[in-house]
Amino acid sequence: MQKNENKVGAKINLIKLAANTAFEFEIDQNTDWVLEILKEMNENATEKTPEAYLKETNLVIFGEVEKKNKQDMNEILLVKGHIEADYVTECVRTLKPMKIQLNVPFKICFVDESLATTELFKDIDETWVDNDTYEIYFYTKRTVDFQEMIHEQIFLNYNQYPVLDADAKLLGVDWRSPTKA
Repeated sequence: MQKNENKVGAKINLIKLAANTAFEFEIDQNTDWVLEILKEMNENATEKTPEAYLKETNLVIFGEVEKKNKQDMNEILLVKGHIEADYVTECVRTLKPMKIQLNVPFKICFVDESLATTELFKDIDETWVDNDTYEIYFYTKRTVDFQEMIHEQIFLNYNQYPVLDADAKLLGVDWRSPTKA
């Protein structure tokens, strides 16, 4: 299996990929579109700007891509991988900055959008391909929007309500039950 980072960009042109040839990829915040996602992940921490947190945070996406032709699905792109990130946000209780780790595995099958309304794909969000279950995304004009899929996978798993120490008592808050008068 070859390693080719250049074939995996924000958009993947299926015409440029050889069928039935898997390759590995690894991209990080040194890629512009990945850097933009990392900045967005750091936006909830308000002590500094999202850009200022970039030295303390990271985002790496790695995995394997393979274009295949299936009789019932035509041209598909199978992507298996992981998203690993360290980002900064704020505790919703104390508003103190905190670092969170994100580790998201994904298995995606990109299928032509013309199949979205067919019986095979109309009411499902997963499919069985090559003895494995893949989440379904659709592509347009033989172009896969890889960035959009990665963005969605991250923010489906992003901690919207992080708490530094859920069991700690806050200063000035009386945790005793109210007394009846």
